[in-house]
Amino acid sequence: MDGKDNFTDFTSDSAGLKLIHNVFLRLLNVDSLNYQAESKKILEEIGIFFDLDRIFIYYFSTDPTFMEIESQWSKERLRPKRETQEKEIVYALPWLMRSINNNDFIAINSKEGLPDEAVFEAEVFETEGIKASLTIPLKDQNKLIGFIGYESLSKSIIWDKKQVEILREVSILLSSIRTRIIKEKAYQSIINGQALLLNNSQSQIWALSNANSYESVNEAHAAFFGKRKEELEYQDLYDIFDIDTANKLSQVNWELFEKNEPAERELEIKNFQGENRLLRVKSKPQKEITGNIRYLICTAEDITEQRKAETELHKAKEQAEAANIAKSQFLANMSHEIRTPINGIFGFLELLQLTPLSLKQEEFIREAKSASEILLYLISDILDFSKIEAKRLRMEEIRFNLRMIIEDAASLLAPKAAEKGLEIYTIIKSGVPEEVIGDPSRLRQVLNNLISNAIKFTKEGEISVTVDCLGEKKGIACLSFEVRDTGIGIREEHIHTIFQSFSQADASTTREYGGTGLGLAISNELVKIMGGKISVHSIYGEGSTFKFNVKLKLTKEISEHHLMFKKLEGINILIVANNENNRKSMSACLEGIDLKVFEAKDGASAITTIFSTTNTKDKISIAIIDYQLPDMSAYELAETIKTITSAKDIKLILLTSVTQKGDAHMTKEYGFSSYLAKPVRKHDLFGCISLVLGLTKQDEEQKVVTTHSVKEVKNPLKPRILLVEDNEMNRKILISILKTRDMTCDVAVNGSEALKAVSEKDYDVVFMDCQMPVMDGYECTSKIRGLEGNKKHTTIIAITANAMEGDYAKCIEAGMDDYISKPIHSDILFNMIAANTKERADQNTYNGIINDNIDNLVKDTGLNKEDAREILEDYIKCLPDLLLGVRDAIYNKDFHKLAALTHELKGSSGNLRISSLYELAIEFETAAKKEEIDECIRLFTQIKVLCK
Repeated sequence: MDGKDNFTDFTSDSAGLKLIHNVFLRLLNVDSLNYQAESKKILEEIGIFFDLDRIFIYYFSTDPTFMEIESQWSKERLRPKRETQEKEIVYALPWLMRSINNNDFIAINSKEGLPDEAVFEAEVFETEGIKASLTIPLKDQNKLIGFIGYESLSKSIIWDKKQVEILREVSILLSSIRTRIIKEKAYQSIINGQALLLNNSQSQIWALSNANSYESVNEAHAAFFGKRKEELEYQDLYDIFDIDTANKLSQVNWELFEKNEPAERELEIKNFQGENRLLRVKSKPQKEITGNIRYLICTAEDITEQRKAETELHKAKEQAEAANIAKSQFLANMSHEIRTPINGIFGFLELLQLTPLSLKQEEFIREAKSASEILLYLISDILDFSKIEAKRLRMEEIRFNLRMIIEDAASLLAPKAAEKGLEIYTIIKSGVPEEVIGDPSRLRQVLNNLISNAIKFTKEGEISVTVDCLGEKKGIACLSFEVRDTGIGIREEHIHTIFQSFSQADASTTREYGGTGLGLAISNELVKIMGGKISVHSIYGEGSTFKFNVKLKLTKEISEHHLMFKKLEGINILIVANNENNRKSMSACLEGIDLKVFEAKDGASAITTIFSTTNTKDKISIAIIDYQLPDMSAYELAETIKTITSAKDIKLILLTSVTQKGDAHMTKEYGFSSYLAKPVRKHDLFGCISLVLGLTKQDEEQKVVTTHSVKEVKNPLKPRILLVEDNEMNRKILISILKTRDMTCDVAVNGSEALKAVSEKDYDVVFMDCQMPVMDGYECTSKIRGLEGNKKHTTIIAITANAMEGDYAKCIEAGMDDYISKPIHSDILFNMIAANTKERADQNTYNGIINDNIDNLVKDTGLNKEDAREILEDYIKCLPDLLLGVRDAIYNKDFHKLAALTHELKGSSGNLRISSLYELAIEFETAAKKEEIDECIRLFTQIKVLCK
């Protein structure tokens, strides 16, 4: 019987539909749990219906090169398609795989029906005894996911069209249910995973359908209230919780619903144990298409412990800040307390030096001053290090002359170097800007540290300071500094430690040379703050070179030196010095100017140069001669030059290491027009050249210029000074220092007295201590400014032992004009006085008062004439200040002050028997009290006429 006869009854429309219907009904009840069992039953029913021997379903693995039997059926006593379920290679049957990719089914009626290329398939037919097969692809959304095979092992089959259609429909149903089961499993896996995460999350999570109703919650939220999930889900808050808890939750929920956007709130609420807990609640609305909130998804974190920790941290921070403030205050107080006695030591030592002393006493004083300076440097280093460590060091942004800072640093330490027979040279290259913006004091501090160390560790030779500009970018210059010495050097193993705090190269160095080891550590930090870095190269026994670079803003204004360059065009200068660095230093100063510089290393070379340039355009105009030359002295060379007829017009300048008393006379005697001290400053060099060429004027009696001469304060007008100081020792020192320049001052011991003094008398300058009893300097200054308003401005200079960050700013903020730190250097003090002493139009000596009234005073008091004259002379020294105060009071219509001043004038003139002045003062005081301005002006005019 052929296949067609066998299946005629079974392929009727009703039978096929019934089969498909039965399969469909079975599949309706299939789930992930009974899928395998139901699939086998369906395959069995199909096999029996079509009298087939084996049916099997293959599905491709995730890796499509493999496949695996998922379900199979075979008749009893027949071997199944596969004994074990394992992955197989897809392309073991290449012809079949290609065919099912391109066809709806592959029907093989017999082995002979296989095409020639189905070599592997024919082998399977032979091995497994397959007589006929039908293979139908299984697809999901047109993607091939597997295939179902129907096989006969007993006979060949001619596959009927209706038979194939029924089996295809069944295959589609089987494929669909399998896809559904897979998706359900995946979805269930996601749901289970989410439930696992949600219910094991430490965070509380819940969904609300409205402000009072839960939709869903996780275990953490339920456990917080000591309940189960089932007790909360789909329940009303007021049915679950006590009234207080329900009210709090409802209020927060309502606020979150009202926001209608992601929001956050803090909620303090009791848990099931009755503990108050702080929750941070975050919400996100899930909206419908209409924009209405369907659910509000909320999460909550218990931040009770976090908030406690934050509170404790805040307290700890406040305590740390308080401790830091206390530390800073301690440092400020320590600085003040230590600097105050040091100020006394310095002051009295300076005063002692002005008295007649033996050589031994002078030596003792020098040693005492040196020890005091070391102590002061130590204190400054410790304070700076403390500020850096506390990140409280602030850099200034002010305009300053860079060259002056560099030259000042070298000049300041030149005397110390000269004591050891060392010379310091500064070589500032032409590209270095004259003026920049930055912190000059901190830059000077770094240079001072490096140069001071170079002097300390150098026994013989020289120290050079070289500065160059590495480039400019966006208005900022990168400047390179190099300090080179010929000292003891540093061992290689110690180089990496020298920039550390309290560190020197080795212990023996510390013992021999002293120091704390803070200087380089501070310099390192300062350079970093200024945008650079510091390094050192050293060869032990040969010397060291410290290099650092900083970044400073540029200014656009032209330096004053550029204005005089034109005047020096065509000038030829000869520099005579044995040391090359000496010549380089001065040549660098003269770069960029249209003049010619010649160099000579000794006297013979200098004379040769002078002769060779005679009668040429290079004829020497100025010769700068070093004091020490290898073949002759500077004086011998000067005398030789003066004997050369063609060189008589050459102007000579002596270059010397240290100027001493009598040098000016000596240089004049040997024909020098002026002399300069090393290291040479550019400003001094230009000034000296301009002077000897007659480009600037000078008094006839002073033909020699020296940069190290003492500058006297020329102040015949006697500056009006008020000293406000509570410390008796400090008062004595300052008064004594002022007396060295024939100056006097009024004294106030606290701010209250100072305020009274300033209100009654006009001062050129007030030196104001900051820390005083009754009223401190800051408060006093503030009140003085309030008292003066816009009428006048008294110069007030802070004088304090404080040296902490912010002290300068605090003084300026209080209304002070400047700041001077203890110990006070007399030069700085007198420069400030000179800068603030007002010029007075009336410089009358009032000698007429003495001559007209001395006899009356002698007669009434019994004094001898000499003593009477001295008393009247002291009186007239004070009279100009008193009259200026009267004038200002009249101008400002300050009748209260005017009454006080005229009362003082009345008392003093009466005591000294100056009757004419006394009588006018009586009238003047009365007019002032009555505030009669015209009468006051009239009487003041009469007093001025009387005093002439």
